[in-house]
Amino acid sequence: MKATSIYLIDDHHVLRQAIATMLEAEGDLVIVGQSGEGRAAINEIAELKPDLAIVDLKMPGMGGLAVIGEIARAVPKMGIIVFTMYDNPAYVWEATNGGASGYVLKSAGKDDLLRAIRAVRSGAAYLQAEVTKPLLQRLAQDAREQGRKSLLSTREVQVLECLSDGQSNKVIASSLAISEDTVKAHLKSLYEKLGASDRAHAVAIALRQQLIE
Repeated sequence: MKATSIYLIDDHHVLRQAIATMLEAEGDLVIVGQSGEGRAAINEIAELKPDLAIVDLKMPGMGGLAVIGEIARAVPKMGIIVFTMYDNPAYVWEATNGGASGYVLKSAGKDDLLRAIRAVRSGAAYLQAEVTKPLLQRLAQDAREQGRKSLLSTREVQVLECLSDGQSNKVIASSLAISEDTVKAHLKSLYEKLGASDRAHAVAIALRQQLIE
């Protein structure tokens, strides 16, 4: 069976060497190149066309997220695994959207990295358990916020903006050319949709969820 060829991108030379030694001890994995600098790595990968690239996110110069995008365009069928110390859901999201199929933390054990390599090499994806939970939580939060935002009518958003300016019901009614009773009806609807208890709470929720600026 053909060995899986791997290219390592990490600006920590000692760590790269340790990973290379560990992976090549498996027998069916071979390191065909290494680099601590993004642009040089992209140029070599375009020539070597390895099966996989293992990429750190934080590097001087060209960062890992940009490198991932460039590699995905240069060698579309090549697998990309992020190997980093950052478990930020935003990084996971950007990396996977950019072309990475695996995401493993540097705090993980050897088995996690090997599982990621085997999975990505077979055409699957691999997210280490420790990054999956915060990513799902972030996605759930975004979905809830988007859902709430889509529930608000244009007029309700306008009322929220008036509230954030500290306007009274009378002033809001005048500003929007509606009756005070209509303002009260919009406020009642807003409180229910946002789960707010009063005007200040509604504004705080709206600002936090970026429903208004």
